[in-house]
Amino acid sequence: MKKNMSSTILSKVEQVKNDSDYLAGKIASQLQNSKSFFEENEIQLLKFHGTYQQFDRDTATELKQKGLEKEFSFMIRTRIPGGILDYNQYIELDSLANQFSNSSLRITTRQTFQFHGVLKKNLKKTISNISKMLITTYGACGDVVRNVTTIAAPIKDIIHEKLRKDAEKISSNFVPKSTSYGQIWINGEKYEYKKKEPLYGKCYLPRKFKIGITIPEDNSVDVLTNDIAIFLIHKNSKVLGYNIAIGGGLGMTHNKPETFPYLAKPVLFCKPDYLENILEEIIKIQRDFGDRTNRKHARLKYLVEEKGTDWFKKKIEKELKTNFDIPKKINNLKVIDHLGWHEQGDGKWYIGIFIPSGRIKDDKNIKIKSGLRDIIKTFKPSVILSTDQNIFLGDIQEKNKDLINKILKKNLIVNEITKINRWFLACPALPTCGLALAEAERVRDSLVNKIDKILLKHNLSDEKISIRITGCPNGCARPYAGDIGIIGRTPNHYALYTGGDFEGSRLNRKIVDKVSYENLVLALEQLFIFFKKNKINKEGFGDFCNRVGTDIQFEKIKEILNDKVQ
Repeated sequence: MKKNMSSTILSKVEQVKNDSDYLAGKIASQLQNSKSFFEENEIQLLKFHGTYQQFDRDTATELKQKGLEKEFSFMIRTRIPGGILDYNQYIELDSLANQFSNSSLRITTRQTFQFHGVLKKNLKKTISNISKMLITTYGACGDVVRNVTTIAAPIKDIIHEKLRKDAEKISSNFVPKSTSYGQIWINGEKYEYKKKEPLYGKCYLPRKFKIGITIPEDNSVDVLTNDIAIFLIHKNSKVLGYNIAIGGGLGMTHNKPETFPYLAKPVLFCKPDYLENILEEIIKIQRDFGDRTNRKHARLKYLVEEKGTDWFKKKIEKELKTNFDIPKKINNLKVIDHLGWHEQGDGKWYIGIFIPSGRIKDDKNIKIKSGLRDIIKTFKPSVILSTDQNIFLGDIQEKNKDLINKILKKNLIVNEITKINRWFLACPALPTCGLALAEAERVRDSLVNKIDKILLKHNLSDEKISIRITGCPNGCARPYAGDIGIIGRTPNHYALYTGGDFEGSRLNRKIVDKVSYENLVLALEQLFIFFKKNKINKEGFGDFCNRVGTDIQFEKIKEILNDKVQ
């Protein structure tokens, strides 16, 4: 039974969706005016089409003082299931970035690309050109099922091939059906909405909805952070079925304990034939019962927390008229490092290439963008983006490995990577993200260098520690699922979280509410010293912090920083 919405006071965004004529709104007419920005209602609808309106926050105050307009631009996000591209698509996206964006391509933590700095006058041309590559931006953002993630490594075996096919099929099933996207961005023709939205309905979902699929022995995709986490269960190269977990989601709001990060909870096991129907039923439950009055309480995780997994299982079983088994037992999750050269299973090779912050660009010395373009244009590999913001090139002949290594070396792309650098994620944050409270990507490399020096000083450089930094508490770089989470609190200040596990099966906990950027590394050093003196055997840093608890960690930091931390 659906929740009665007639007596509910909907949020402003719900009203905008309801009145939008299936996401059309006034986007087309506002595209044609001379303004450099869209109106508020259309800003919300644009997200469904794969773009966010932003402005340069570095220059905004000065421009305002001069009575001038902000420097508006747009971030465009593609939808690339499993992060899989062919070499032509990559080259065309690379060229498009040179033409219309700030020239960089940014790999996201959901295996897709973002263009930054696109001007409004170039918005339609950019999205239209992307569609000509048989890539879409539709449903890359907004209150729908977003890009579906899976293992990036292009391993050629039955199980990994199945994961990739499943990711593609799931993504295809849940792309919005409204034709407003084609009408606005591609051909401009007005035609009837033949299907409208048979699944999503007029108001779509209450909030964004994320799905990831993997196998228990490789959680390199951080699958439990998704609204639906799917584990493909297999034996002897045969797919036995799927474990389904629900409710993952990391966004929260500082000082609002009713908002919280959450890892997906196991709900059932199903045979392969039932997967698509079960996913659809879970999405329908969120559509009908999710909170449409308060967007900070609208993710599936809050419904799972309030109703419990048994409630979901019973509703699914009732709708599908089938009883499902409890989830299969999964032993400890593992995170496999796929970077470097690997034989892919069919005689050819793949290489995983480290991309700091996922930012494909050329600097004065390091030419990531030029080097990748040279390799991809010359050797025509398959291209796969990963959830840790790296890039994989597959289907490479063994004879070409040395030639590719030379190009990488020439462009300074592959250097010695420390463990901290390897597992350090950052969101874009300032200057473009409107939600950022503090820096993230722009301080990432400096933080890595400082932390590396501290670890070297204390003989801890071999420790595998995952660190994620975000400019705000919304969790784009999955900070709550790492060993250490650094979350923007106020300008130049961060909240510090520890005690997650490297494998992504436990959330970390807040130990410091506010510490300045200048004192952040000093605070971490106290924890590393404490860890070195008191860890048990080969205990990992996150496991150690979880065992000793938050209070003693705060005390250790306060011994040095006194009132400079709270």
